[in-house]
Amino acid sequence: MSKIIDNLLPEDFGKSFDATLFAEWKKSANEHEQAGITSVILWFIGFAALLLLGGLVGLGIFFILMFVALGISLPKQNKRKKYQNQLGISNKDFRTAIAAAKKRTK
Repeated sequence: MSKIIDNLLPEDFGKSFDATLFAEWKKSANEHEQAGITSVILWFIGFAALLLLGGLVGLGIFFILMFVALGISLPKQNKRKKYQNQLGISNKDFRTAIAAAKKRTK
């Protein structure tokens, strides 16, 4: 998806944005996506530890990795939402812009 985010233009949103703020938003959206991938990997590792080790040790590792995953992804999500709010982009606008970018690049 980061390739799609990199291809987004203000025209895809139907608005004009401050160029530096829009670039910071795109950067934070890519960072948020990478943090999400890392979080999912940690969730799978924690779940595997829970299944393989079982008991309190497996449960402890599972919850520790879940808190680490949240600690990684939440700051990136908050940063992306901050820029998104400054630009006035809703989640619906974001989905519409992604569809417009995909249509434009095909």
